[in-house]
Amino acid sequence: MNAEAVLKYILSQPQDALVNNPWALYQALDFYGRTSHLMNFKQAKLNVAKKALDSMQPAPKVVLEFGTYTGCSAIAWAAILRDLNGPFAEGLHVYTFELDEDVAAVAQELIRIAGVDDIVHVIVGPAAESLQKLVAEGKVTPKGVDMAFFDHWEKFYLSDLQLCEDLDLFREGSRVIADNTDIPGAPDYLAYVRAGGRGGEGNVKFETNSYESESGIEGRRPNMVEVSTVLAAKP
Repeated sequence: MNAEAVLKYILSQPQDALVNNPWALYQALDFYGRTSHLMNFKQAKLNVAKKALDSMQPAPKVVLEFGTYTGCSAIAWAAILRDLNGPFAEGLHVYTFELDEDVAAVAQELIRIAGVDDIVHVIVGPAAESLQKLVAEGKVTPKGVDMAFFDHWEKFYLSDLQLCEDLDLFREGSRVIADNTDIPGAPDYLAYVRAGGRGGEGNVKFETNSYESESGIEGRRPNMVEVSTVLAAKP
């Protein structure tokens, strides 16, 4: 699905209902996704992720998202952070990585319409390089990531998760959520988190659960969400 077509659809809708209303814009994108086969993080899956974030103490403030596309899930993360921390809370950030500059431009416009461009930062380029730059600049700090969301190319899920570990970004209680682990599938990632991580003293340890979010539509469609919790972070 062409990202520009998504923006065109949103701009064709009554703007009064969407401007500065991230949940309304998310719902519009979700509806469009269900009727036009748009690749996005649909409501049933978001419900699983939202439950995991709602249960966190302290409430999450910083999210890393690997794979922006149209910004649908990034808008939802921003809305969740605001709901959990209050509308005037400081330090709320969603850093989302997108490889395609044109697609990123669409996402940035949708994020602006939703009124969460103060929270969501779209970073163009390879995710691993972008993340290392954020850490070097001090924008993302050790133990400073409350949730990492993987929804880009599945073959990079594990290496990017391990990069987060190597950079010491997780705290005890941080969540790691991965989409599409069943189809196309991320077997090495699943094996890793199900084993609890690397093992050994001083390494990040995970507890993980697989959630079936909805019945497959039109045959085989991804419906699994993997939610992992950091039981022990690096000392």
